Amino acid sequence: MINISFLDRARVVTAHACGLRRSGLDDLLYGPDHIVQSIDALHYASHDRQVRREMRLLTVGPDEQGAELAEQQRRIQQQLGAARRLVKQRRIADLTAAGALMPNRPTDDPRQVARAWLGRFLSEEKEALVRDIAMAAGVAPAACIHIRSIQQKIAKAIDIGWLTAPVSDPVKQVLTLDDAAFRDRLLADASKQNGRDDVLCHPLVLNRWRDQLQAVIGDLKQSSCGRSLTGLHDMPAHSRHSTTSLRQFHDRRRLFTALLQRREECTMLITQLNDALTLAERRDPSYLQLKRAADLAYDELVRRHPARYHHIRAALQPYETRYGRLNLPGSRSGLQRHVFGELERLHGTPPHGRARTVR
Repeated sequence: MINISFLDRARVVTAHACGLRRSGLDDLLYGPDHIVQSIDALHYASHDRQVRREMRLLTVGPDEQGAELAEQQRRIQQQLGAARRLVKQRRIADLTAAGALMPNRPTDDPRQVARAWLGRFLSEEKEALVRDIAMAAGVAPAACIHIRSIQQKIAKAIDIGWLTAPVSDPVKQVLTLDDAAFRDRLLADASKQNGRDDVLCHPLVLNRWRDQLQAVIGDLKQSSCGRSLTGLHDMPAHSRHSTTSLRQFHDRRRLFTALLQRREECTMLITQLNDALTLAERRDPSYLQLKRAADLAYDELVRRHPARYHHIRAALQPYETRYGRLNLPGSRSGLQRHVFGELERLHGTPPHGRARTVR
């Protein structure tokens, strides 16, 4: 029943948060295959209590029912926190088992930094080297495509089978929508809980959905309905407002909370997508071959362009400690931009310019 009706799931997670216990209910709601949907339902239930409590205060004033709604919201929030922690624990366990949570601190070896910066400065040459070396080692051409954006990465993952997400005609239609039409579709989805617009959850649409949700929520925050949901809405006494104005206020608050709920859902889905891409990439046989090809490509760039490499090393030298390690204060990006500007003046721009790479 709860898999068919979102509102039924919201009722069950609310009852569970408020003390209902049945054999097997914990796993049904918070097992690995169900927890994301239940977190979404908890967000809805918490916002529902918030709006109902606001309306109660504005129409009746403080009373026992308002206090009960506040207590229900508190328990729902507690359950929501517990569910989020459980998701985080499972995620860390999965990524750790795959070796994807190794420490990723910036290297303090000036030789490695200089190689990396040279590769970024000569990005297209490096990409061609990686592709040639990898294909010579037997890596399929499709796996050697250099990724320049998250959309390209998702499209590649679908093409080579890392993700099962067919690009159907409805998905293609949404991808071609302008911002105004996309917002209309987003708002239509937020206006109903049962019967969600599943196309918005497609991997190729998720990032635009998140960005447009942020924009719409930001617009609504400029009006009275966009106050924080951490406390009761700051509105004058109920007796001063007509039934029509209260209904308008209620509708605006419902829409605002639905958009917040959708943003949380979208964020969870993007996290799941990123994890799926990371795990699929590491399981793919080409992963280690491509890393090896990249290492060889950096070595080849140093051999081909010794003057550029030594210029970078010279720029890093003032920041080396007595042990030959780097101690760069602040961000490295400013120094990198300065060094790249010097390289362009002294040695000329790379043949195809410098392209930004996805890291």
